[in-house]
Amino acid sequence: MSQPFYHLRPNKYVDRCLFVSALERLNSQIKLQEHRYIGFGSYLFDDFKLVHDRLNIETMISLEEDPAIFNRAKYNAPYRCIDVVNQTSTDFISGENWGEQNSIIWLDYVSPRTIGQQFNDIATLSNTILPHDILRVTFNANVDTLGTIERGNDVRNSRFEKLKGRIGQYIPTDATPSECTKDRYPILLLNCLHVMLSKYFTETKYDKRFVLPLFSTIYQDSQHLMLTFTCVVLDDHDEEEKIRNTFEDIPYVNFEWDKPSLIKIPELTVKEMIEINKLLPNKNIEEQLLQNFNFVFGGRSEEVASYISFYKYYPSFHSINF
Repeated sequence: MSQPFYHLRPNKYVDRCLFVSALERLNSQIKLQEHRYIGFGSYLFDDFKLVHDRLNIETMISLEEDPAIFNRAKYNAPYRCIDVVNQTSTDFISGENWGEQNSIIWLDYVSPRTIGQQFNDIATLSNTILPHDILRVTFNANVDTLGTIERGNDVRNSRFEKLKGRIGQYIPTDATPSECTKDRYPILLLNCLHVMLSKYFTETKYDKRFVLPLFSTIYQDSQHLMLTFTCVVLDDHDEEEKIRNTFEDIPYVNFEWDKPSLIKIPELTVKEMIEINKLLPNKNIEEQLLQNFNFVFGGRSEEVASYISFYKYYPSFHSINF
């Protein structure tokens, strides 16, 4: 199975950079150097490189279930501290792999058909996750994967029934088929995740753990709409207040369950990027960018707003002769 070169895709790249930047800021309150990082590195390890370089984390586990990609991943692992494990996330999460070491866990799911198992994995993980652990999940939020044509019925009803068959126990009681549209489906998934995590993180006198949502994003990657959600597990509300204050000048970290930031940035030439960036930062520049760079944005105001918010994270690649 071929793997996409995510590091060449601006929306995915920006999303990854937002995550690592949030970790850097969180590091001022929760010392992350002793955490271990668990993710799906494939054979490119882009997020592993960033986490190691920026946070100096030296215990890293990359899960790879495909035997062919596993061998390629072991060959391409950039640091000796990365342990590439030929195992599914389900098997790893349900195994004896946790102990008392804190973790940063990114479950970067891509398949929409296995979302039921994905939610089950997160539910299982909630039993072992520790205060100060960071959990990040990525879901395929392309509603068309639930169906596009249904003869004699509203396709939204068919989609809703299919979703109930996969994660019915986590769907909010007030959810309706009207939410199974391109624009609303990612929010529905976030609300399902909220229901699930609230179920497994209910504070009692014996277990004080609770989930503090940090941020979520929606972005287009190739033909699919992707959704990410990032949170930290805590057991102290005084610490929660300190973390909230730490991010008070970071707009995309909004501590909301269902208000994702849209990352929708066009592919720019180097000259276009340089000229646009000369006008930034400026929150009131949207109309001027729409006029002066209509050949780039084509009147799409949401792309302009997204670029104004995230231009500092836009990738810049160069050709290098080895």
